[in-house]
Amino acid sequence: MAMFNKKAVTGFVLFGVCLLAGYSAFGDTNESNQNAVVFKLGSFDRSSFEFASDSPKQPVNFIVGQSNPAKDWYATQPAVLSSASGQTRTDVASAPRAIHFSIDSRPEDRYRLRVSLLIEAASVPALRIDINGRRGMLYLHPKLDYSNGDQGDSFYPAYSHAETTFEFPAGYLKHGENSIAFQAVEQADQAVPDASLTYDAIELDRVTGVGTPNASSALVVPTIFFRQEGGSIKEQVDAFIQSAKPFKAGAEVELAVNGKTYHQNVQGSQDFGEEKVSFLVPEFTKDTHAQLTWKSVGRPQHSDQTISPQKKWTIFIVPHIHVDVGYSDYQPKVAAIQSRDIDEALDMIDKNPSFRYSLDGAWDLEQFLKTHTAADQARAIKAVQEQKLYVPAQYANLLTGFPTSETLIRSLYPSANFSREHGSPFNYANITDVPSYSWSYASVLAAAGIHYLAGGSNNYRAPVLLQGRLNENSPMWWEGPDGNKVLLWYSRIYQQMQMLFGLPPVLDAGRDTLPLFLQMYEHPGYVADETIMYGTQVENTDLFPQQSELAQKWNETYAYPHLKYSGFHDALQSIQQQFGNNIPSIRGDGGPYWEDGIASDAYYAGMERWNEGRAPTAEKFATLTSIVNPRTRADKASLDRMWRNMVLMDEHTWDSYNSTSDPTSMEAVKQLAVKDQYAVNAQALADFITQNTMASLTSAIPVGAGKVIIFNSLNWKRSGLVSIDIDKKTELVDTTTDQKVPFKILQSGPNFDHIQFVATDIPAVGYKVYKMQPSTSPAPSTATQQNLTMENSYYRVTLDPSTGAVKSIYDKQLNHELVNESSPYRFGQYLYVTGGDKASNTVLQYSHVYPKPALEVHPAEGGSLVSVAQTPYGWVARMRSHSVNTPAITSEIRLFDRTKKIEFVEDVEKKDVDTKEGVYFAFPFAMGHPKFEYEIQNGVVNPAKDMYPGAGHEWFSVQHWIALQEGGVSVGLLPLDAGLATFGDINRGQWPDHFGDRPGSVFSYIMNNYWDTNYRAGQGGHFKFHYVLTSASSTNASELSRLGWEEITPLEADIVTTQDKALSSPEGEDHGASPSNSVAGAGSPCVLDPKEDSFLNVDDPNVLFETWKPAEDGNGTILRFLDIGGDQRTVTVHVPLLHIEEAWQSNAVEKDGEKLSLSGDHDFSFVIHPHEIASIRIVGSDACKAN
Repeated sequence: MAMFNKKAVTGFVLFGVCLLAGYSAFGDTNESNQNAVVFKLGSFDRSSFEFASDSPKQPVNFIVGQSNPAKDWYATQPAVLSSASGQTRTDVASAPRAIHFSIDSRPEDRYRLRVSLLIEAASVPALRIDINGRRGMLYLHPKLDYSNGDQGDSFYPAYSHAETTFEFPAGYLKHGENSIAFQAVEQADQAVPDASLTYDAIELDRVTGVGTPNASSALVVPTIFFRQEGGSIKEQVDAFIQSAKPFKAGAEVELAVNGKTYHQNVQGSQDFGEEKVSFLVPEFTKDTHAQLTWKSVGRPQHSDQTISPQKKWTIFIVPHIHVDVGYSDYQPKVAAIQSRDIDEALDMIDKNPSFRYSLDGAWDLEQFLKTHTAADQARAIKAVQEQKLYVPAQYANLLTGFPTSETLIRSLYPSANFSREHGSPFNYANITDVPSYSWSYASVLAAAGIHYLAGGSNNYRAPVLLQGRLNENSPMWWEGPDGNKVLLWYSRIYQQMQMLFGLPPVLDAGRDTLPLFLQMYEHPGYVADETIMYGTQVENTDLFPQQSELAQKWNETYAYPHLKYSGFHDALQSIQQQFGNNIPSIRGDGGPYWEDGIASDAYYAGMERWNEGRAPTAEKFATLTSIVNPRTRADKASLDRMWRNMVLMDEHTWDSYNSTSDPTSMEAVKQLAVKDQYAVNAQALADFITQNTMASLTSAIPVGAGKVIIFNSLNWKRSGLVSIDIDKKTELVDTTTDQKVPFKILQSGPNFDHIQFVATDIPAVGYKVYKMQPSTSPAPSTATQQNLTMENSYYRVTLDPSTGAVKSIYDKQLNHELVNESSPYRFGQYLYVTGGDKASNTVLQYSHVYPKPALEVHPAEGGSLVSVAQTPYGWVARMRSHSVNTPAITSEIRLFDRTKKIEFVEDVEKKDVDTKEGVYFAFPFAMGHPKFEYEIQNGVVNPAKDMYPGAGHEWFSVQHWIALQEGGVSVGLLPLDAGLATFGDINRGQWPDHFGDRPGSVFSYIMNNYWDTNYRAGQGGHFKFHYVLTSASSTNASELSRLGWEEITPLEADIVTTQDKALSSPEGEDHGASPSNSVAGAGSPCVLDPKEDSFLNVDDPNVLFETWKPAEDGNGTILRFLDIGGDQRTVTVHVPLLHIEEAWQSNAVEKDGEKLSLSGDHDFSFVIHPHEIASIRIVGSDACKAN
């Protein structure tokens, strides 16, 4: 996404402190002087917020005391071009802008003009000043800025601040009316696109006391520019000479360095200001003495200075165009543009063999290969093999805090498969636009054999680099929760060539901006003399051919910086070699910022959360089907489509560029429909594959019609709620105990009951058989009460019907109240937050000058108790309430008899509004200063210590659980549908740079529409949110993770009907008959237990069996495991249905490593490390012949 337009703001003036000081021109100043302010426009806060944001339509004449800065002084002034020929072209916008002011008496003493400016475009113009007809030029010496006073700081890699202060004699002014005019002047041989200056503040003071405004001074500055001249390398050294008196045109300036002198002449032709002259000086060493000599007021002047050379930089240009799958245009058009870019890049490589081009994802190549001829496909493949065209590991740029680890891994499969098929490199990843990343992403990449990651970070609504400066500390080893690491290069935005040189590129623009860009790396910790220019154009645009000529044209002029085309891997590898062992390491989570926008689409986001919980079930069952019956094979094409849809759902592009400004436009509506359809498709595929494969598995289980088979895809025995339809007057029997199973009727039709029951002790990666039989007993009834207290052996729960929430939860085992009863919110209470509409404010954008929003929290109210009922599994309470724009909230609280947990099921009916909103469920715990932790894909984050510099601390992206611990009490909260949460308070636009000390409240952040692009403008309809609460004396991360996977991975049910099998099950099957006497499905060599069985056993409960899939190369199957225990140990896996012949430790994209030893015909063992993602390939003989 690219968002560059400054937001219009009027009528606001904020006062701040300027922390950067430019050098003072025109004499020394005495800080003790008491100065009188003549006028002041704006505040010295490195922001143009208080000025008009549009362009003037008539000459600017600002009258002090009458004009309004918000309307009459314009923030940005385009520069006029002052070429070598002296020609200047102006229009109204670039014409001098005058400030008119009065002096009531004869001017005395001297005056000081202070001008603070921002560099927000690919140029550093000079500032021409006219004081009552006297004209002079001032040159700027900007420093990189990270304050984000203007939103351009989020995007522009050379965004800088410059301040100039100079004094002039009182004689420049007069009694009565005066004027000072300003004009930006770009001194270049060709026009620089968008050359301009942006005003921060201007102030004129009368200065009293001792001072010499006529003094002349100089500054000698070695530059980054080196030229080849006369067979040697010479460095350009600039000299800036300042004076309040005119220079004589053609006057000579002499620079002496190392016993040699160099001469230049000044241009003259101005009444005051600065003259700039440049010298080419042979190489010199650090701390070399230099003397500059010139004449001022007819007298020789000298300045002795110590100078040091700059580095001889090599800049690796990585030509690259970011891909948004949508956003700038319809998704199909984006596919066409990105495909065409590959054609154009290949043409440019043919014309300029040194040119290189990097795709932003394997998605780009996929679109190309689907739509091009065999010859063009071969041409592209050859370029990839020869490393002229680069394909990264990732399919697209994902919001990495949202997906599961398996989905993150699957986002690498298309590129890995291409590499496997064509022998091309698979050695780096990049992530563009997305500002910060889940800590687990480092582990996922390392598990796939990727050790280089380039991040082109967009800091809009995400101050990761503005606060953390990781771009200046790149490269760094980023160590994941498992201890594995990737070399991370954080880049301040992408499309850097376009931002620094313009498009098409202009050499003079680079002359202005490269010195600013390289400031990032001019510190002792950056030991290399190479760096990366990340990307060349904004997303989804046709490729400009001129970029392929930039390096050659630049290098013809400059020896250094030397520009060289490259890919990310080659550049990072070269920089790594220069750093050697001096690369720093970081650990921690990025507090992913942009995941907050997902909450603008809560219905489909919730669907995707459940998809990612259920998809591994579909895949495991599909793989098992081929093992149970070798006549079948897994439907890999459907599985691939399922994962591809989930990856695209998790990709960072959600809607169009105008999604909030024009939400009913065809562009916004159609793009959003395509996006949400990914979740719908994935859900449909997961459901189809699961039902299809359960039917195939059932064929191998010797049972007949009237049986209900409950499947468990997780690798531990578990119980859980199951809902099915049964015929009326039917009862359910557990075939392992021959006991009737109590159930609750949720809904009835003419001939059926939709029931809910607890399926108990379902074997790990296995099944259990229940029997339906006619019942002579009356349908089960539900006992109800109107008591506001529910109680079991674990908890006593007190309801608060007026709020639709819970007043108290008392843990009877810990003898402790869990709820903060003095909180303004009840436990599980719905909160609707208004007040974010007034633009601009800090809940909408990160800024140090925008005001904080006046948010108003509207808790649910007007509630009532619907029922308190006793069910077969425990008590269930239902309450109703409402809130602003939320006509109905139905809250169901479930208290389980045999499990220490409480479930909260929230049904929300909400209106679709376009006003800004934040929506939460509050969970205030009785803890004053707890330790917070939350689960990510392969680890646990303590946000007080496990965040990398610049990480987000206002909201957090949670996988399955959040834990708070204090004083011998630990609570675990599982937000199943909505992974976004805030800790301590709601999102108030604070943008904290550290976690700090927070009270023990968790707010499930279920909805917002605070973005102004890309995400939904509003949402309404019916939503459902599930939460699970548990508690203990201390936090047990592995138990919470198992509970989380149980809750998000439903038990699956298959009902055997008369259509399923040709023969009925023999009499007595359920009473101990031999399985051999029962009939399995046709063609299946497997005969399984008719009551319960496991297909696979893992001997370690602290290992998650994540998935089981067909191998991509067809050689066996791949099993993926994830450690949730945190210890190194040996794990043994038993596969009773397979005679295992060979097993290998593989990486996450199925490249084999160490061969594993086998123990027996059915077992293999491997060592797993803390938080490790382990992939195993097994090859075995036909399914059940081992039996």
